[in-house]
Amino acid sequence: MNNDQISVRIVVLLLVGALTVVVAPYHPALGAAIGVGVVVVRTVPGFIKGP
Repeated sequence: MNNDQISVRIVVLLLVGALTVVVAPYHPALGAAIGVGVVVVRTVPGFIKGP
């Protein structure tokens, strides 16, 4: 993976994290769902690649 792909991934994760922080106080269930989705999307590629 090159640096451009890593940079785009970091920016997307930061934007989704910011969205979660903004949405969570008003709609806790939606904020939790977005947070869980981010965790799943972040960890699944590690399981697919393997050791």
